[in-house]
Amino acid sequence: MDERELMERLYDDVLKAYVSGEDAPALAAVSSQCNVILRHQERAKGALAVLITLLVKKIASPEQDIRMHQAGMPEGFSGRGLDSRVVTPFLREQSFPYMTSGTGWLTRSLEQPAPYTLNYPGRIQPAAVKRAFLSIIDAVQTKGASAEHTLRNILWGLIEFRERNTNIALAPPVNLSISQTVDKIRRHYGQPLQGAARLPVLAIHAILSIAVKEMERYAGCVLLPLEHHTAADARTDLIGDVHILNSDGVLFEGCEVKHNVPVTSDLIATSFGKFRTTPVERFYILTTYGHDDYSEFAPDIQRVADIHGCQLIVNGIDRTLLYYLRLIRRAPEFVHRYVSNIEGDPSVSFELKTAWNRIVGS
Repeated sequence: MDERELMERLYDDVLKAYVSGEDAPALAAVSSQCNVILRHQERAKGALAVLITLLVKKIASPEQDIRMHQAGMPEGFSGRGLDSRVVTPFLREQSFPYMTSGTGWLTRSLEQPAPYTLNYPGRIQPAAVKRAFLSIIDAVQTKGASAEHTLRNILWGLIEFRERNTNIALAPPVNLSISQTVDKIRRHYGQPLQGAARLPVLAIHAILSIAVKEMERYAGCVLLPLEHHTAADARTDLIGDVHILNSDGVLFEGCEVKHNVPVTSDLIATSFGKFRTTPVERFYILTTYGHDDYSEFAPDIQRVADIHGCQLIVNGIDRTLLYYLRLIRRAPEFVHRYVSNIEGDPSVSFELKTAWNRIVGS
């Protein structure tokens, strides 16, 4: 059984036990240390991913000294390789809160070229997590604690936390001015969290869902539902991230949304290639990147108009939101639709949802 199959088997066993209402697995030897790491998982997600990797390796290869976490160490192995290849992808697939980021070995405090002994020099924070992390490894490697029972205990804690916290209620703010509304959206997509690039797409879709109902230009038009953000532009009939059809079911407008990506002539040419053979009337390239002026792209925009006839609009996300919020009658509804998009999109992580609630409350 390889490491992936091992993780799947243990996870399925623990999940079935949890769903059936069984008690948490008893693990007197290191249960308190496991609980310390689980309690601090938001700050200790790197240590948690590394610990899970070491336990998986110990179960799969009992003879391996898991303290030797780098291939260059005497009789060591590549913990980082196992993590990035198997462990982190598996944890991400299970949608464990805080466990959707990259490999734990990207954290400097965990990648020191020294064995994970009790005197390991890396500055793992907080200090309580470092003590718990190294104590668990020492107990498994030198004191006979069961790696499998320890991993089952950790998986149980992750499942329990996920089931209690994933479906959190999102707060829609009230009585905001237009500028305050855009500021909160900007702060949300500006979070340094994985998946934040999806948020501007959700915001543009939310504002257009109101615009197509209110603005004369969109009479009879339909805004297509959002595609799940698993394979960008995978369908051949998609030309961007957001699409509007006219009353005949023909593509009327398309919109490509970029996060922290500057507009360039090459980007415009690439976007044009997507809709060159499509009779779309208007196409937007919108970005969160802080351009001061888009006039330099006038020749590129005119070239698209001359060749295709499409009106190409290049602009910032914030400017676009401000523009539409000033035109529509039901501006407060925009935030409710944005929140609804967040709730309905499986790619929006627990961290981004909790970040939204913090922003609304600030």
